[in-house]
Amino acid sequence: MSNGHPGLPKRKQVVTALVQKPEDGSILLVKRSQKVSTYQDQWGGVSGGIEGHESPIHRCLQEVSGSIAEEVGFGAEDVAFVRSGRPLYVDDGRRRFAVHPFLFHLTKPQGQVQLNWENVDSAWVDPRSIRSKNTVPLLPETYERVAVPPELLPALDNIVADRSHGAAQLAVWVLDALKDAAQQLNRQGSPEAGGTPALEALRNYGYHLATARPSMAPLANVAAAVLSEVHRELASRAEAFEVTQGQVCTAAVKATQSQRERLAAVGQQLQSHARELLKDGMTVITTSYSSTIAQALCQAAKDGCRLKAIVCESRPLNEGVSLANTLAAAGVQCTVITDAQAGLFVQQADLVLVGADSITQQEAVNKAGTYLIALAAQAHRVPLFVIADTTKFCPGALIDLAHPGDHPLAAAHEEKGPEEVSASWQVALQPGVAVRNIYFEGTPLNLVSGIVTEDGVLHPSQIGSHVDHLRQMYSEAFAIEAIT
Repeated sequence: MSNGHPGLPKRKQVVTALVQKPEDGSILLVKRSQKVSTYQDQWGGVSGGIEGHESPIHRCLQEVSGSIAEEVGFGAEDVAFVRSGRPLYVDDGRRRFAVHPFLFHLTKPQGQVQLNWENVDSAWVDPRSIRSKNTVPLLPETYERVAVPPELLPALDNIVADRSHGAAQLAVWVLDALKDAAQQLNRQGSPEAGGTPALEALRNYGYHLATARPSMAPLANVAAAVLSEVHRELASRAEAFEVTQGQVCTAAVKATQSQRERLAAVGQQLQSHARELLKDGMTVITTSYSSTIAQALCQAAKDGCRLKAIVCESRPLNEGVSLANTLAAAGVQCTVITDAQAGLFVQQADLVLVGADSITQQEAVNKAGTYLIALAAQAHRVPLFVIADTTKFCPGALIDLAHPGDHPLAAAHEEKGPEEVSASWQVALQPGVAVRNIYFEGTPLNLVSGIVTEDGVLHPSQIGSHVDHLRQMYSEAFAIEAIT
């Protein structure tokens, strides 16, 4: 991560793991010993420094036994990762830290915490009592970065668990959740109270919504757009440093509505440009279920185009079958194939159309299987177009930009349960057989003929300016130092 302040000493990167008992919400705090180099005799979470290019995510997930187990005796099987939080920046006059917070749940009943030399005491505490203790800097704020108020948790959980809606629909859910959060904040406190706590609460919740499905860029983009709009509106006021909670919450509700209107307009423009690719007598091959592709094909059929569609079933949930039914009802002649047959059938197509959940300057991320279709299309000289509005553009998954390193978390977030894959099998697996279920993969943009957006067809080389703007917006919206 960038220093964020040229000329100042580089920040030391630190992870803080907060372990929570889900049954009562208590948090494990440890009291630092006299033998550690910083903040002796102060209470904190389980923490450790990051060396070189080691990823905070890797430190907390892949090497749990190297931090939590070493300091307090919990093994990897005793805790489960819940979520990350926005990084905090500590400047105490002598030291400069970037703190990467992570929340874990204790999954097994545990006896006495076993401390190593770094800590001399431990306690399970109600999070509300953290401020009453002598803690390391910003520990209450660190907890607030990973906590989600109970009344806001269902909306977040619904987005995490959803398997039947695309990124565009989930982006609308994010806007609804942010609007509800702003309205609840305003009801719970005094509208005339200072606005800073409300803005921080919205940033924290917005970050969790934005990172709920890391492969889906629109979730991060709409959350960032709302928070960035709030930031700019408040900063433009003469009394910018004295804004109230009511002003913050009103600005947030207004911003969610403007983003909703933008999404609706963008969707109509994108469908129109996608429709322009379709000519009478064409055969199109696609995979998964893109609502925009479905709408464009249905509109073309309504306009009198005689179209054929070859649709990959899109295992494991077979959303391609639902797409085929939608198209057939509109008069498109459909053939459903297994994903493994895509290479055989692509040569029968005039055009490959695929959606995308995110597009970086290197690749388009879509349902696993898209990459193989793209390779087959290149081999048979069949043009492939990605149908995606500019809300799908991104500099990378926000969770990995906030916590950079050599082991990104986004891919791990989007690997789902093996039971989805094995549900239809008629055989029992022998011990030692692993089943993988990775939902998304990247297709290199050098295999893409063009990206159809609300602004028309773009060459992959043209998305750089969009990505640069998004980097700046992410930094501003979530108060993250210089995203690179």
